[in-house]
Amino acid sequence: MNDDNFLERLRDDARQLRYEPDDLAWVRLQARVRERIAHPTAAQFLASWFRPLAASLAALSLVAALSTAYYVQARDQVTIDSLAASSAEISVDGATYSVD
Repeated sequence: MNDDNFLERLRDDARQLRYEPDDLAWVRLQARVRERIAHPTAAQFLASWFRPLAASLAALSLVAALSTAYYVQARDQVTIDSLAASSAEISVDGATYSVD
């Protein structure tokens, strides 16, 4: 078997598997390539960066507002009267001191 014959037969067999697009597919392909190559305008460039930035800042502010509301609601309400009514004990070297 000659290598040249093998490669020729392989090419002939593969020819039927080759993708040959029709005219409509060529037009679509060319349009997609032109769209990817085209340079965006300044407004399009800013919009492509501003939209994700605005969405992430909105999500961050929503999380901050919800966590602040939860923090204010969840913590104990300590008043000056409740602090004055309680006494504190301090232990230093085995001696206990009470602060009233």
